[in-house]
Amino acid sequence: MTVVKNGKLKVPGASLYYEMRGSGPILLMIHGGNGDADSYPMKDLLSDRYTVVTYDRRGHSRSILDDQHEHYQIETHSDDAYRLLASLSDEPAFVFGCSSGAVIGLDLAIRHPQQIRILAAHEPPIPELLSGGDRTLGIKSLEKLERHYRTNGLSALAEFAEAMGIASSAQPQQNEARMERLMANIDYFILSEVPALREYRPDISKLSSQAIVVPAGGIDSKGFLPYRYAEALADRLETEVVEFPGNHVGCSLYPDEFAEKLHEVLRKHDNNRSI
Repeated sequence: MTVVKNGKLKVPGASLYYEMRGSGPILLMIHGGNGDADSYPMKDLLSDRYTVVTYDRRGHSRSILDDQHEHYQIETHSDDAYRLLASLSDEPAFVFGCSSGAVIGLDLAIRHPQQIRILAAHEPPIPELLSGGDRTLGIKSLEKLERHYRTNGLSALAEFAEAMGIASSAQPQQNEARMERLMANIDYFILSEVPALREYRPDISKLSSQAIVVPAGGIDSKGFLPYRYAEALADRLETEVVEFPGNHVGCSLYPDEFAEKLHEVLRKHDNNRSI
């Protein structure tokens, strides 16, 4: 049985709940959307090779905001990740982020490259990276989600999921306590995070060679907007998309396969970094 250590870290404006499991180099896993520290089923599968760190981002689940009306900013969330890593180690860490977690990981790599050993960024929803009709589609999809949620509530999520290519994905069952946490996170995700994603303008030119960024996309996301985000990031970095199992939520649907692919990618790029 995997031993889990949990803790709280006070950061400006919030108190972050985090968990650590396993041994080896640190692998920070940043959740997306309305998730929390339990969003990655593969965390236990990787704990034999890494010290896996997961956490509830501020405003999510057990990481309570000091000011419930705080304006959401991507850089505030990446600063939280920076402070969490700095509290745990002086060494650069492996980082994995999915969806908006990948956006935060990317901002962390831009602002604090010395903390990143390798970042695997899985389908970061950043419309600014797209061009032409794709950029318009990305902006409108986020606008529509927010607008329909304000009008129709949770039914807006089903429509959004279909557009993202994840409507038919059977999500793993959650226990009642976690389901309550996730449902409570939805407001924060759609009404605070979504507008920030729509307006985010990352300065990719500031990415340092010190931080290796690997754009990742789900093989089943091809033809849908999430994969275009991965492609757009790869284009900006003049590299290729590394394909992972499943779609935008493949890390939840196929934890075993996803964990092995992530380990393979991190090991490969780390070896290349050492040459």
